[in-house]
Amino acid sequence: MNFLYLGRYRQRFQDIKDVMTPEDRQIIELCFGDIYIAEYCKKSLRQWTGYDINDVFVNYALERGHNAVNADVLSLKKLPYADVLIFAGSLYHFNKNLHHLWQLMTSCATKIILSEPIKNITSAKNFIGKIGARASAVRNGDEAFRFERDSLIQMLDCFQETYNFTYEIISEKKDILIVINERHQHRHSGL
Repeated sequence: MNFLYLGRYRQRFQDIKDVMTPEDRQIIELCFGDIYIAEYCKKSLRQWTGYDINDVFVNYALERGHNAVNADVLSLKKLPYADVLIFAGSLYHFNKNLHHLWQLMTSCATKIILSEPIKNITSAKNFIGKIGARASAVRNGDEAFRFERDSLIQMLDCFQETYNFTYEIISEKKDILIVINERHQHRHSGL
């Protein structure tokens, strides 16, 4: 991943940490992969739970004392309450299941931090693009779909009313960083 980000992979996580507030104590991270956010949460005395389909990532997190769950996000019906749900660099994996994903995310947290690549080396029709697509595949081989800025914003605009949220674009670099907030606070019953 550091190759795909031209040596700036960790910046994604720094940008996410920068938009977290002191009130953000209960954190859920979907498709966490690396444990940068988990380590930050541990140091800042926040409670972190990560969900990932990859048992290597989950075992690595568990070995380092983090609360990690091996699960296919698409098989989850509910998540426990969180102040913030973080979803970094993996939304494109769910482009055919976005409604299920939004139902899951918005039912657990009133704030979502979304970081998604919008300038993608994997879209290139050359050798480097093919390597990138293969390196980022999860389920069914190489993944060609990627969000671009306009397609991501179009999806957010389309889902805004259905899932009752507003959003703010914080930054646009290689990734677009967006904070999504529920319009009206609601009580969450948890699991």
